[in-house]
Amino acid sequence: MWRQFLKHLKIYALLIKLNAMRQLEYRVNIVLGLLVEIGYLGVKLLYAYIIHDTGVHISGFAPQSLYLFIGTFILMTVFFVAMLQFNIMAFDRQVIEGEFDLILTKPVSAQFLATLKYVETWMVIPNVIVGLGLVGYGWYASGIAFDLLHVGLYLLYAVLGIITMYCVFTLPLLLAFKLHNISAFHSLIWALWDFNNLPHRIFPSPIQIIGTVFFPIFLITNFSPLAIMGQLSLVEMIWGVLAPLLLFLLTCRGWRRAISSYESGGG
Repeated sequence: MWRQFLKHLKIYALLIKLNAMRQLEYRVNIVLGLLVEIGYLGVKLLYAYIIHDTGVHISGFAPQSLYLFIGTFILMTVFFVAMLQFNIMAFDRQVIEGEFDLILTKPVSAQFLATLKYVETWMVIPNVIVGLGLVGYGWYASGIAFDLLHVGLYLLYAVLGIITMYCVFTLPLLLAFKLHNISAFHSLIWALWDFNNLPHRIFPSPIQIIGTVFFPIFLITNFSPLAIMGQLSLVEMIWGVLAPLLLFLLTCRGWRRAISSYESGGG
């Protein structure tokens, strides 16, 4: 199992390199994309500054601590856009046109190749810089110790958040094997994603429970900041580890069952 993980990790590194080289063939698109991203980030920074400037505590969180949440949201958006967005939007087309048949012939996991083969590289660079800057400022301004424990907690729940993100947004792709056209799902992606922009505790309790337990989208960007702020209960910390692992097992099992009953869509 460990060998398989290392094998797919090396393949993913190669995919990143190949996608970066392919995207360099269209430098004008990269420049325009970077300008759009910078504009988007400018709006985010203005939004964060306005919240901070009000000095209002939102659901018990000091204004400066919100930079942690917004910065983490931007960093997770990097993984969402780079790893998943284009793969999700292209998936039903692969099934309908029979391209998925070719994926099944490759000597690697079909799930891995179908959901991760497209990687966005250059346009996420501004998000990485701004996201790290906001997290760093929020960390410092909140007076949180920058030690091994807190850094480890942040990174642990960030990795678990990426796993949760992968599962939450790829599990519904299994519908494409039956429905073929899941374009309606695409329109919900960004709407769902924006729920992670601020602490989930600003929402009413029923929404917090749904978004943490039944549809754990709040685990993606909320648990890293909450962990280093000491705002997670022991039950929440355990669930923050257990839920991503259960979701990943469910995702892998669902893919195996879907593929076992898959019929070519290219005929």
